[in-house]
Amino acid sequence: MENGFLQHWPKVPEGQKLQLRKKVQLYSVFLLISVFIWFLNALSKSYTTEIAYPLTYENFPQDRIFVGELPDQLNLRVNANGYAILRYQVFRNPVPINFNVSAISFNRPGGDSTRAYILTRYLRDQVSRQLPSELQLLEIKPDTLYFQFAKSTTRKVAIEPDFNFEVDKQFTIRDGIRMDPDSVLVTGPDVILDTLQRIYTEHRELGQLSKNFSDKVRLKEVPDLQYNRSRVSCSIELERFTEVQLTLPIQVLNLPDTISLQTFPSRVRFTCNVGLSKYDRVNNNVIRAVVDYHEIGEGSKMADVHVQNVPVFLLGYEYYPKTVEFLKSRK
Repeated sequence: MENGFLQHWPKVPEGQKLQLRKKVQLYSVFLLISVFIWFLNALSKSYTTEIAYPLTYENFPQDRIFVGELPDQLNLRVNANGYAILRYQVFRNPVPINFNVSAISFNRPGGDSTRAYILTRYLRDQVSRQLPSELQLLEIKPDTLYFQFAKSTTRKVAIEPDFNFEVDKQFTIRDGIRMDPDSVLVTGPDVILDTLQRIYTEHRELGQLSKNFSDKVRLKEVPDLQYNRSRVSCSIELERFTEVQLTLPIQVLNLPDTISLQTFPSRVRFTCNVGLSKYDRVNNNVIRAVVDYHEIGEGSKMADVHVQNVPVFLLGYEYYPKTVEFLKSRK
């Protein structure tokens, strides 16, 4: 049925098709011209809109600095023709408004020298002078800008390496991670420097170390702080280690003059690992094994053994026994 209907539909001659196509094209051209003329006419009219305008600052007081985040833009309600608004919306690369901080009269609530604010309506003339001539400033938002001040100070702060690495099981680090210099002069707000304990290097992944490491390392930047140097020398020296065994006599602490106490056994076996460069510094004249008489309970038959003066450079240690029997008698 459908095929029969199509077969009886009258065919449009090719000449008429060509004429229709030309009419459509001509209509389209006139339509585009009309839209273009309307668009140009619309752009020539004035409009009121709100735009975000960037800010920069200069001439900070030498003894005072801002802390936290400074306002980096103002929302401006402006009146301008469509061309100016379109240009701003398309390119969005305006010359920032520059604030001369030393020339601004700040309000300080309650006389607090660390806090200040300014009503933006008092900045209207300064802002207007820096805007393109085709933009007429009507209003500035927000109506108030808040600032936090701090006193500028300088202090020496220790440098802490931020490295992630493992040492090959045959080696140990000889004298820790060396930094040259090991501290840096930091200048910044006193509210930050008063509690600042250390400055870190940038994070480095060193992997597994099987040989000495040496390199220049950049310091990690901290907002509002300035350093007197940006890099430091870092070195990690490796050395092999060995096992040391000592026999330590047990000493009794806090023993009354009228009491005699003998432990069984009278010595403990102390075992540790130490780097070869420090082998000669491990001896039983330094490390002590002790029993504290004050820790022995009434009726107790065993005493706990402790070790003292264990050097921090040891790579781990163990001792045996940790408890001993004892015989107590009066003198």
